[in-house]
Amino acid sequence: MSQPSVHQLYQRLETVGKGAYGSVSKGKHIPTGNVVALKIINLDTPDDDVDDIQREVALLTQLRDAPNVTKYYGCYMDGPRVWIVMEFANGGSVLSLMKASKDGCIEEKYVSIIIREVLIGLAYLHKVPVIHRDMKAANVLVTTMGKVMICDFGVSALLTTMSSKRNTLTGTPYWMAPEVIEGVHAYDTKADIWSLGIMIYEMIKGVPPHSNLDKFAVMDLIPKAKPPRLAEVEASKDCRDFMSFCLKESPVERLPADELLKTKWIKNISKVPFSILRDLALRLQQSGPRASMAGPLDWELEADKCVCSVSFPCGGVRR
Repeated sequence: MSQPSVHQLYQRLETVGKGAYGSVSKGKHIPTGNVVALKIINLDTPDDDVDDIQREVALLTQLRDAPNVTKYYGCYMDGPRVWIVMEFANGGSVLSLMKASKDGCIEEKYVSIIIREVLIGLAYLHKVPVIHRDMKAANVLVTTMGKVMICDFGVSALLTTMSSKRNTLTGTPYWMAPEVIEGVHAYDTKADIWSLGIMIYEMIKGVPPHSNLDKFAVMDLIPKAKPPRLAEVEASKDCRDFMSFCLKESPVERLPADELLKTKWIKNISKVPFSILRDLALRLQQSGPRASMAGPLDWELEADKCVCSVSFPCGGVRR
């Protein structure tokens, strides 16, 4: 018996985000009615890339028990698109929380909790080992209950696999470690630690370092410039020390995630529950409804004009 198509299993409800790779939508698992997130990636690559995608999806299945990471449910090929089905988190990204806050910045008392929760996820995932490759405020979610969840873990690895044949970098360079930009072949989990340090800067300042420059200028600058630092008036000494442990030019000098959890800045808030972050989620709710795009996507409009494409699982876990 043939496998059900992704369109028989999932209904796309509304688009909640768009990027260069495709879109993220709120969706429904039709047999159960469960709400899910649907990341629909436009491949636009030769058929032989499917093998690479299947390998990366097999890796994603190992992350289902990871703490503070959005859960992965399955993956389906749909013509020139791949549908990645993941847990839907009610709330918003840290970036959206920043935009709902005064001056676009988050207070340090919240930043430390967010970073602690992200570190718990990274400590687990780096032992797999899996590299996120695109850590930034936009890729960390805070639910309405204050729970912190890293999203796009492994998906960024998938995108890197597809992009490598085009000789392009995946992600945004403002958060990239020097060794990633320089094209060092064997960069490792310490690249995420650098990006984590930049994310602290981003949350406290409202923008990442060098945000006034275009991405090509930034890619030229980061390997040459001294690691960014916050001023004394911008953050506590413990926070600034923590950032310095992340933002070392040499990857081997950066502390790993499990060691960063033992630093003074993090230990000082070890007993503070993540539920304090509900205050941030409330700001987002009070700022008005999150923008969504209920209309059809471009490829859906095209599909209306032609015969529907065949879809099949691409190595993921079916629900």
